[in-house]
Amino acid sequence: MDGTGLSDDRLLSRAELAELAGVLRPAVTNWQRRYGDYPEPVRTGETELFSLRAVLGWLGSRQIPSRARAADEPVGFTYADRVRRNLVASDDARRGAAAPNGEAAGCGLSSDAEERARQLRQLLGPLADAVRGGASMTDYLALLLSLVFLQVSGSRRFVSLPRTVRARSKAGTAALLGEIGEAVDEELRLRGVTPGMRAAIVRLEPRGYEDVVEVIRLTDGLGIDEFRQLVDEFGSRSALPGGEFFTPRAVVRLMRDAAIEDEDCAQRVYDPYVRAGEMLDGAAERLGGVVPLTLQGESPQRGTLRLAGMNLALYGVSVELDAGTTAPWNERVWPKGRQADLILTNPPFNAHRAAPKPREGIDWPYGPPPPGSPAFAWLQHVLVSLKADGRAGVVMPVSAGASTDVRERKIRAGLVEEGAVECIVALPPQLFSGAQVSVCLWFLRRSTVVREEILFVDARDLGDKGTRGPRVLSDEHVEAVTATVQDWRRGIGFRLGRQSAGHLAVAAPLEAVRAAAYSLNPADYADRWMPAGSPDDAVTEAEATKRTLSTVGSRTEAADSAVDALSFRPLSPAVELSYDGLPHDWRRLPLGELVDITAGPSYSRLPAEARSAAGDLCVVMPKHLREGRIDDRDVQKVGTDVGRALARFRLSPGDILCVRSGAQMPPAVVEEAQDGWLFSTNLLRLRAIESDGGPRVLPGYLLAYLSLPETAHWLKEYARGTAVPSLSAATLALLPVPVPPLVHQRRISAALDAVGAQITAHRELVQAATDHRSTLAAHLLTGVLVPQ
Repeated sequence: MDGTGLSDDRLLSRAELAELAGVLRPAVTNWQRRYGDYPEPVRTGETELFSLRAVLGWLGSRQIPSRARAADEPVGFTYADRVRRNLVASDDARRGAAAPNGEAAGCGLSSDAEERARQLRQLLGPLADAVRGGASMTDYLALLLSLVFLQVSGSRRFVSLPRTVRARSKAGTAALLGEIGEAVDEELRLRGVTPGMRAAIVRLEPRGYEDVVEVIRLTDGLGIDEFRQLVDEFGSRSALPGGEFFTPRAVVRLMRDAAIEDEDCAQRVYDPYVRAGEMLDGAAERLGGVVPLTLQGESPQRGTLRLAGMNLALYGVSVELDAGTTAPWNERVWPKGRQADLILTNPPFNAHRAAPKPREGIDWPYGPPPPGSPAFAWLQHVLVSLKADGRAGVVMPVSAGASTDVRERKIRAGLVEEGAVECIVALPPQLFSGAQVSVCLWFLRRSTVVREEILFVDARDLGDKGTRGPRVLSDEHVEAVTATVQDWRRGIGFRLGRQSAGHLAVAAPLEAVRAAAYSLNPADYADRWMPAGSPDDAVTEAEATKRTLSTVGSRTEAADSAVDALSFRPLSPAVELSYDGLPHDWRRLPLGELVDITAGPSYSRLPAEARSAAGDLCVVMPKHLREGRIDDRDVQKVGTDVGRALARFRLSPGDILCVRSGAQMPPAVVEEAQDGWLFSTNLLRLRAIESDGGPRVLPGYLLAYLSLPETAHWLKEYARGTAVPSLSAATLALLPVPVPPLVHQRRISAALDAVGAQITAHRELVQAATDHRSTLAAHLLTGVLVPQ
């Protein structure tokens, strides 16, 4: 592949082959008809395309007759020589024509990351619905992917797409979409990737021509990073076949960086089940430009293989993508193609159609897998596809390491005894979008040297669970696990036991693995690991948790004493009561006369795309209302520009938040720590109305009343009537509230606060006692401490 990203295995039509070979088009047709060894075409719809590499191999033995040779073509010059010469001229012309794209790509937009993030948010916002119409979101994402691909690949057809709105008809809009589809399909086949993006793009039903132009304008300046984000979005939005979920980028980085010890030894990288190209993309990101790199991938899924081709073509390295199968071990030739230095893969280990079959004439290197167990077939396929001393990282189900099936245990034993297994990493659950399966990473090596131990890393407790979507491994966690593996492999700086990020590393000798019936489940070794440290350290830890328990116990006693000091008396019979049973100096008033009620901003003003873990202003959502307070864990943020636009939705200490729609949560009061935060769409803010004498109701008193079961029942009844319970500001304003004088409100709030502090103290006491017990158990049950 040259600097244009064009593949040596590009797909060409008969007419293009005829032009490059300097013959008439019927001559190519005759070659195909007359010669049985002429390369078979790749079909896409009604079109037949031919692999350039295969045709060059066939033409290499066919010399050009003397009557057909040009003046500068010597005797013995073949049609393959002519094609190669004409290709150079064609590619040079293409490269020159595409050169202006580098200047035009910006189109007046800033190229920094913040600007690109803004463009991406706009593309995935309301504009998406305006352009896709009745089509699917994945069809719209196909359009975005195509436009970014055309721009990054330097297509001259991208430069010629309109950037200004013209009065166009519905037919003109359809023609513009068709032009984009044809452009990307042309670029794909010139890179050896089966085309087919046009079919998805023309399914879109834009509201108008100007919306498509706006999409084109907003894709200007986007690059590989944004392309990856769109691929991830495609994976989470599309209804892919079972087992086709994409591999998270963090998992790819962990596998890549843990598997690659020396960049110079990883020149050929292979993924036998390429999905959207995430593994090869990760390899190209690290190795591209460092070594002469060749990427090879296979997949039976044409749609995702096309995404992989677009993804990898952006790097300008050699890429070989083939339409493989879900059972490559069942092919007549196994393994197919050249062996690799590095294999990274996430195979469909639950795909029943990939069940291994008995092989004729070739034995499984570690024994035939049982029927219905493709995981062990994939492991053996990976190992036979590796060069000597090559390494691999494979995503495997947890069950593969601990199954009790006799044949599977025999395969694991063979892998262990021959030194094929270097390391097993147990990942946290819920990392993969659309899949709940728990997995481990198996790091393999094809070597004649057997290492006398296997590294087991238990990383199940790592990762952050966001407010939406799957769990995410942070860069810090990825780097920590990678460093653990590399330090162990090099024998420098490795430390047994609990690591800095919280994961556990156990280097188990082969005797221990044999004793565990060749289990390769890190949990089996993590559970047996005894905490490092001396008995003196154990005593110190136990004394520390005991002191914490004592301190919390003292606070609990103080809270108990404060509650015990509370005293109450019944209302005097002499006090006059109103008709509804309240003392004469109390009033029952509608909530709307006591507080201003403000509903959260509309979703269009505060969409999910505007929120992230980075930003300046926190956004409170219903799930953050817990036990009358705002829990600031997993709070998303927005930028200052969004905060300025939503200034009227800022919070102040003493405000009360109530759930507006959905599951009714207890209300919560805003404290000093949340001053200036924003509140989300599904919340209502209650702010006391100030009069000459101050507020008529205090936050603590009102929060207590709103938290009463009777009040919650009133709110629930008034929220009924729709499929999703919803409480409007107008309805909430009607809630009758008994309002005593402020002096009584203060006394009531103080009494209830004292009981609340008692509840909190007792919860802390239970937690401290639980921690103390766990510390004692860890040392007593491993013999480090002995009770007297």
